[in-house]
Amino acid sequence: MPDAAKFSGGWLVLAAIAGLAAGAGGGWAARGPAAPAAGALAVAPVSPQATTTAAPAHGCCHGEDDKDAAKCPLHYEGDVAKIDDATRTERLRRAMRDGLFAPWTEFGRAPTPAEFAQRLKLPPAEGDRLLDELQACGQSVGGGILRVPESELIAVAWPLSNVPTGITATVAGGKPAFARCAIDALGVSALTAKRTVVEATARDNAAPLRVVVDGDRIVEARPAGVVVVRGKGCDNMSFFSSKAAATAWQKANGGESTLLTLAEAVARGARVFSRETAGL
Repeated sequence: MPDAAKFSGGWLVLAAIAGLAAGAGGGWAARGPAAPAAGALAVAPVSPQATTTAAPAHGCCHGEDDKDAAKCPLHYEGDVAKIDDATRTERLRRAMRDGLFAPWTEFGRAPTPAEFAQRLKLPPAEGDRLLDELQACGQSVGGGILRVPESELIAVAWPLSNVPTGITATVAGGKPAFARCAIDALGVSALTAKRTVVEATARDNAAPLRVVVDGDRIVEARPAGVVVVRGKGCDNMSFFSSKAAATAWQKANGGESTLLTLAEAVARGARVFSRETAGL
C-alpha cells in the first residue's frame, strides 16, 4: 500500500500506553496547534530522519534473529501489487478480514494475538506465524500490521490504528475504532462491506466533521464542502472544512500534497482497502 506511512519506533511505543486498555470510544485529547508536517495524529510527528532509519524489528518473540524469518508474499512496483505467492497472499488477506478487522470494528480496539487466533480457529502458534508474516508485510510494503516495539500487541493494521489519531470509523453495529488517516478511514466501509460513520475534526479550524460512507458512495457529509489533503505518508493526509481552507493551508505550508474532493478520497480509500485485497 504505497500511501502508508513508515513508522518510527518512537511513534509505535505510544501504542503500549493507548492500545488495549480502551477503544476509540474512550476519548482522546484535543489537538494543539498542528506542526507544518503533522497530520491528523494527536502524537509527535514522525521526523524525516526517523522514517529513513532501519525498519522496526519483529515482535519480541518471533523471528527476530532467525534466518528463516517470515517474509511478505507480495511486493509493490510503483502503485501495483505484485503477488509472489498467491496462496499465502490470499490466506493473509482472509486472516486480516476475519481475524483482525472483524473483531477490531466490533471491539473498537485491536484484537490480542490470542483473540486473533481464536477468531480463525487456529492454535496460538499458528496465529503467531500469520502475524509474523503480516508484520513482514507491514515493514516491507506498508500493508499488514505493525506491532508495538518489544511486544506482540498490534499497533496498526491499515486502515486501523490502535493509538488515538483523532479520526474514528464506526461500522454499522460496531464500536468507534481509530483510523490511521483520512483516506484510510474513508476506505473502512469498502473493507468491511458495512455502512461506516467517519468522524474527525477539520485541520484548518478544528470544526467537527462527519461523513457517512457506504462502499464507495458518500451517503452524508457535514460540512458539505469537506475535502482531503493527501501528503506523503499517512501522517500527512487530513480533512479540511473546505477547498478554500485546504488551498490556503497548502500555500502556507508548502511541500508535496494533493487536494482531493471528498468523492475522490472515498474512491481512493475504497480502491486501496477493497474487500478483496484487505489493504494488502
